[in-house]
Amino acid sequence: MSRARMALILRWALAAVFFAAALPKIYSPHDFAVAVFRYQMLPYALVNAVALFLPWLELLCAIALVAAPRWREAALTMILGLLIVFTAAIAINLYRGIDTACGCFTVKPGARHMGWWNLGRNALLILAGLGAWPHRRGEVNGRP
Repeated sequence: MSRARMALILRWALAAVFFAAALPKIYSPHDFAVAVFRYQMLPYALVNAVALFLPWLELLCAIALVAAPRWREAALTMILGLLIVFTAAIAINLYRGIDTACGCFTVKPGARHMGWWNLGRNALLILAGLGAWPHRRGEVNGRP
């Protein structure tokens, strides 16, 4: 398989993951705000703002990654940055012993609590993002 085709597949996979992660948070902003609060990492005054803004950013990045060639590199940069921040937040809470749901793909009360497997999943997503990175100028603005 060519490098360009692999990058295309990885971009679509990352877009699908971020699209799927954004929707439950958009539909249930209160539940997502509770998930953000339970991480105990943000000042209380910022929890609602982050809970409202973050899912829309995820959705915008997912769409831009596959539908907006001129914004592809920016979307991929943002996705990688978000994954690094999310991974750090999960690692810090696992280290601190905070037992809460991840809030990654579902925000329902009683969702599966985060574990070390979340770090492995995020590491694979980061690798996918790096694999999707354009190496030639034509890959950023044109196809694939």
